[in-house]
Amino acid sequence: MKFISIELENFRQFYGTQKVVFSIDPYKNITVIHAENGTGKTAFLNAIMWCLFNTTTENFNDPKNIINKIAKYEGHNGYAVAIEFISDNGDEFLVRRSHKLNDDVFQVFQIIEGDYGTPIDKPASFINSIIPKDMAKYFFFQGEGIGKISSSNGSQVVKQAIREILGFTIAERALDDVRSIRKEYRRALTSADKSGDLSKKQLEIDRLEEGLEGYSEQIKKFSASCAMFEEKLRAIDTQLENSNSATIKQLHLRRGQIEQALKREKQLQIDSLRDKKTLISEFAVSTFGHSLSKEVLDFIDEKEYEGSIPAPFNEQLVHDIIKNKSCICGAAVHEGTDAFKCIQEMLKNAADPMLENRISKARSQLTVIKNSLVRAEVSFDRNIKNQFDSAEKIKEYQGKLSEISVEISGAESIETVKNLENERVRLKNSLEQDRRNLIKAELSQSQAQPKLNSLEAEIKRLSSFDREVDKYNSLISVAESVENLLENTIKNAEKDIERVLITKVNDYLSRFVRQEYSAKLNSQTFSIRLVDSNDQFVPESDGQSLLLNLTFIASLIEISRERKNASGQILTPGAVAPFVVDAPFGDLDNKYKGHVAQAIPNSVNQVVFLLSSSHWEGSVESNIRAKVGKEYNMVLEESAGKKHKGADYIDILGRKYETVRYDCAKDKTLIEEVGSYV
Repeated sequence: MKFISIELENFRQFYGTQKVVFSIDPYKNITVIHAENGTGKTAFLNAIMWCLFNTTTENFNDPKNIINKIAKYEGHNGYAVAIEFISDNGDEFLVRRSHKLNDDVFQVFQIIEGDYGTPIDKPASFINSIIPKDMAKYFFFQGEGIGKISSSNGSQVVKQAIREILGFTIAERALDDVRSIRKEYRRALTSADKSGDLSKKQLEIDRLEEGLEGYSEQIKKFSASCAMFEEKLRAIDTQLENSNSATIKQLHLRRGQIEQALKREKQLQIDSLRDKKTLISEFAVSTFGHSLSKEVLDFIDEKEYEGSIPAPFNEQLVHDIIKNKSCICGAAVHEGTDAFKCIQEMLKNAADPMLENRISKARSQLTVIKNSLVRAEVSFDRNIKNQFDSAEKIKEYQGKLSEISVEISGAESIETVKNLENERVRLKNSLEQDRRNLIKAELSQSQAQPKLNSLEAEIKRLSSFDREVDKYNSLISVAESVENLLENTIKNAEKDIERVLITKVNDYLSRFVRQEYSAKLNSQTFSIRLVDSNDQFVPESDGQSLLLNLTFIASLIEISRERKNASGQILTPGAVAPFVVDAPFGDLDNKYKGHVAQAIPNSVNQVVFLLSSSHWEGSVESNIRAKVGKEYNMVLEESAGKKHKGADYIDILGRKYETVRYDCAKDKTLIEEVGSYV
């Protein structure tokens, strides 16, 4: 997509009807619009946003009061913006949005041989198919509007950008729909349940699912916050390590060693607690059943001595002797003989083989329990000692760290160091608190998930006995499969784009940044920070922060272009669109400005730069002049007299052009073409 032209009618500073024709030349793909502060740069950018999407940038003042104030005074009650563009396949279109009184009209026409024809149905959907609304702010970019991506809220900026450039909106909407459908099927399933058992279990499932969703959100939240705190702590540690004070460096080094020792000791403590659980599982019977085992063994021995427990005569053997009328020694055993009477008497004390076996096993097990107490005592004593030693060492290390923190805060009365140390203490406390919260949420999740799995399995088992119930259960399984597919697709796409994004950002930085710096993306917090060759965070200047912003935006646009023909059916394809950028260079020094200005036109098909003279003159002009195809100047016309005000000019190709005119009929901004270089 390329813009052919834009026509503004009574839109903010632009009185009457004014038109800009953009360069669509494939080589000279830059249109430059010179505009000093206050003349209408931001208004021009917002005219594009408003026309296409009925939205404006966040810093656009009073977006509901758009009509030009002179036009309004003269009785006009409407304003409009029209944009002509050419699609990637060569078709031309006109999109026009107008507002009159309370009526907003939005239309899109295909231009065929100069004829506009009939408006396209569903114009908003059509425009969104060319440039998804979520991606628009990256193509129509206000240099000061994004903030620092390395700042405290920068992580949200990056995360949102990744999701929007990938077109997650539709996928996430589909995921929500599938979840709703699954819940509807479950409600239908419970309605078909005649016994009411499924309904009860479904209520429990709903409760568990709600809880699991909450635990998942907590885990995401606390994981991100922990990662953020760790990142900030590393940045503070870097600053302390680079302190000019040898005392502070030494103290911080010693602290690092103690913190490592503390970390190891805490791990040993965790291991001891894990071992304790194992010991309890292994020796619980021995420990708690020792006294009982001794009593039972004594009882068995006593009863055997008293004869209460049958003698070890095999009952089945005695029966066989009587039946066969023959002893195992060969002697005859006939009824009425002394041998027969003796053997008959043995039956009274003969033992059931099963009973004999059970008594033997019981004696064996009880003996093991009785004899294992010594091992249990030794193992428990060792474990308790380990836990006590770890607790004492942890307490000792924590005390030493507190002392070092006090020493650093008071060292040489350096206020900056004191502030850093206070912030470090605060971050440490916050980190520990959120780590505890994270562990708690993970534990709750691990306990709830098996219960949910068990209930779902039980519902499937019960539903198999009812055809109608079984039907809904099958539908639920299908919905769950689709849900898992969407979740995995989004998750995998997010991981892939993180890798591609940071590669592109670093490619730009390698060409622009003087130092051996690179960008690092934290996959948990989505923050992007500069790091040195040792992977240590670098305190960024305003210029470096802005440079990081611009390379980030340029990388997003590249990714969007590469995804233009993405064939996936879940995520929205990317877009190829003009890059309209207002005041992009800010605090960049002259060299950086030139490098960035030169790189941007090579990354996109069409660029519109809205630049003040301070941004344009020097390296920017020298680096992009050859690629400028159209050039305009915004002139502020003032009805007031010049009085003591100096003349305002901008130098373009050796000629001076006015940026302000005095003693004019009306207060307005004119857009005047100053040259064509196609």
